[in-house]
Amino acid sequence: MALAYDGTDFQGWQIQEGKDPYQTIQGASEAALFAILGEKIRITGSGRTDAGVSATGQIAHFDADAAPGLDFRRALNSHLPKSIRVLAVAPASPSFHARKSALYKTYTYLFWRDPIVIPPFAWRVMYPAGPLDAEKMRVATAKFVGVHDFASFQNAGTPQKSTVRTVYSIFLKELPPVSGIPPHIPPLALSVTANGFLKQMARNIAGFLAEAGKGRVPADSLPGILAARDRSILKTPTAPPQGLTLSYVAYPPKDSFFLEMG
Repeated sequence: MALAYDGTDFQGWQIQEGKDPYQTIQGASEAALFAILGEKIRITGSGRTDAGVSATGQIAHFDADAAPGLDFRRALNSHLPKSIRVLAVAPASPSFHARKSALYKTYTYLFWRDPIVIPPFAWRVMYPAGPLDAEKMRVATAKFVGVHDFASFQNAGTPQKSTVRTVYSIFLKELPPVSGIPPHIPPLALSVTANGFLKQMARNIAGFLAEAGKGRVPADSLPGILAARDRSILKTPTAPPQGLTLSYVAYPPKDSFFLEMG
């Protein structure tokens, strides 16, 4: 199934031991599935989005007996909070795995640049970073593309066999100015596509670029930070979660049924 959610009020995707499962996207989704089928079924997501992180293209899978005539999308949405929506549900091959079958993912990070105020509709999905020089940020983005060891951009908490990842594309664009919000500084949207992301890697990239946009770190310092393979060498802060959205997850053609469903 494909899901979209506003993660502001949730403790991330994954159910956490000792915490209320209903405060996670996975827990709320599994509760909805239980209400429909009357049995506990594990739902596996393509990625474990952090607390406060949203999604417009999260993909998940679950194993259940066939239920002829059941409209899973309508039934699930009737049991989910309005902040979580199931966009599509379709049968998958037995070999499909939401995380392991993924080819690449795209994350989007939104920066609000007005130095004084962020409107009430934007604070849930944008980082109020203040004034940023977009050109300085663009100089730095190009240096992320390619195969790199991103150990310096990984926060502690989820050990990995390898910290090498391939960034296929990364670009920054200005969004249309928001009318009625002086001084009409257009927000910025950062898009990063990679074959995988380490723990809070996307937010650390956003944090580095924000500091570059403020003129606090030079863009040419990035190669040295990557070469160090040490998180302590990265002095820029991890950008807050509310600016981050999991936008898209790509799969091989045989598993691209969600694209057909719209």
